[in-house]
Amino acid sequence: MIVFEGIETVRQPFERSTVAIGAFDGIHAGHQAIIRAAVSDARKHARPAIVFTFDRHPAEILRPDRAPDYLTTPGQRAKLIEQLEADVLVVAKFDLALAHESPEQFVGTILQNLLGAEKVVVGSDFRFGHNRAGDVPYLQSVSAEMGFEVTALDPVMIGGMPASSTRIRDLLQAGDMGAAELALAHPYLLAGCVVKGKQLGRQLGYPTANLERSWRQVVPKNGIYAVTAALDDGKVIDGACSIGTRPTIEDCGARTIETYLLDFDEDIYGREMELRFVKYLRPEARFDSLADLKTQMALDVEQVRVLAQSW
Repeated sequence: MIVFEGIETVRQPFERSTVAIGAFDGIHAGHQAIIRAAVSDARKHARPAIVFTFDRHPAEILRPDRAPDYLTTPGQRAKLIEQLEADVLVVAKFDLALAHESPEQFVGTILQNLLGAEKVVVGSDFRFGHNRAGDVPYLQSVSAEMGFEVTALDPVMIGGMPASSTRIRDLLQAGDMGAAELALAHPYLLAGCVVKGKQLGRQLGYPTANLERSWRQVVPKNGIYAVTAALDDGKVIDGACSIGTRPTIEDCGARTIETYLLDFDEDIYGREMELRFVKYLRPEARFDSLADLKTQMALDVEQVRVLAQSW
């Protein structure tokens, strides 16, 4: 897959293509349906399948106080799109200039002149252009003049509810990892770098890898989780992860993401790690003593070992 970071990097306009358009944060089941439809059409007509998306959520520019956290890092998103067999990924910089483009400018400049779109695939709720004035009916109204067809897909229903990035964020923040992954149709992976903490876990006999997010991804709700941790060398290790404020030790209010990796004792400071939250085990709790905390940690680790036998 060829990746263009920015519209300006597409030096040679495409003569013809099938284009899937969307924010595509998460590449959830609905996004996958859109991209697969575009790829299928492109193969049928012997033209490249292009995924056109943006480098950030539009709210970061238009409503920064309401901008949501992300479901995927840029790298994770690109990898998932490549797995869906798209030929080209164009990641446009979403800024005020792009936000103020009219629907007519977007269609003429990007879809027609730059991408050579002969087929456009979007979700039925797709909106674009200044003040979100463009929509599916608009695309359909100009499609014959502009030389492309339009396919608008209805939301994919999972468990009687539409798969949507908003719903998945809510599920993650409720600790419902199973439902979140069903709607995503792939594992949720929280990515970051292992950094040094206060090494209090080591003092209790359970040294932890402290994860610092590399992107503003959604952090699941506070509590203890059974996880798998994938390191940058491909090694995958089972673990018990604590998300929260460590109320027994220091009720400081700052959230930490700490993972005890089972049967693992390598120095991984500064290395990249992705956490998959397989199961929510229990809420975060305050214990009367460090001894009580250590006892509970042993129980948590044992529960992870049992669960890991069926992974």
